[in-house]
Amino acid sequence: MPPADAHSSMAPRLSLLVLLVLVVPAAGDDAAEAAAAADAGSAFNVTEILGRFPEFRLFNFLLSRTHVDREINSRRTVTVLAPENSAVDWLLRRTARLPRAALLELISVHVVLDYLDAAKLAALPRGRPTLFTTLFQTSGNARRRTGFLAITPAAKGGGAVIASAAPGALVNATFKRAVAAKPYNISVLQISNFVVPPGIITRPRPPPPPRMRPTAIAPSPAPTRTILPTRPSPQLTQPAAEDTDEAPAAAPAPSHGHAVHGMSLLSGLGVAVGMTCMLGYL
Repeated sequence: MPPADAHSSMAPRLSLLVLLVLVVPAAGDDAAEAAAAADAGSAFNVTEILGRFPEFRLFNFLLSRTHVDREINSRRTVTVLAPENSAVDWLLRRTARLPRAALLELISVHVVLDYLDAAKLAALPRGRPTLFTTLFQTSGNARRRTGFLAITPAAKGGGAVIASAAPGALVNATFKRAVAAKPYNISVLQISNFVVPPGIITRPRPPPPPRMRPTAIAPSPAPTRTILPTRPSPQLTQPAAEDTDEAPAAAPAPSHGHAVHGMSLLSGLGVAVGMTCMLGYL
């Protein structure tokens, strides 16, 4: 059985590999065959170079999973800035749900489309940064100079500060040592940690679409009838008699002159009728 310390040293490596498998989807068999065919015609194989150094095992794993190794092997001149396992562990543990597209962009930032070694870094002008184009710039997704690196040599010691050329970079790195080189095709330089340009890991996510919650439709109110006030019809009332102190006037009595005149007419008619009858008899 292996000793206890061997188990303790293998556990972090296994947990990191499991985390990497969960973060980055595995490539199919067709993709692996295509990668092998592409590597056969290239002048170098970056995964083979990094495979000689166990301290870059996790970074080498990310190169193959994101297929950035194919892009590197297809170039004639390239420099790979490789952080060691502890730096990869630090990044993945803080961005466990990092999308594959964002991880691809981040790895592409660490591929410089130029040949750099320790001597060339020391020969850079001091006091001001020098811009270098990365593989991310060729993708067409770089924004606000995130596809460029600004490298400033240190005043003493032969070191250099490597930062994103975009303003507001989250994390910068420093040059530690030259790992391997094949002049003037490929150079591998170890850096202290990842260079994180703004907008890659902290890219704002699009807002989720609004949820369509079923809303209860209130029933329409029943039509209300407006009752107009009716005016009371005027009642026909007899005009009230005026209160007077005088008694009502009596009907006028018939005149005696008229009565006498009527009686004389009747008597005259009777005399005339009588005389006529007497004459007719004689």
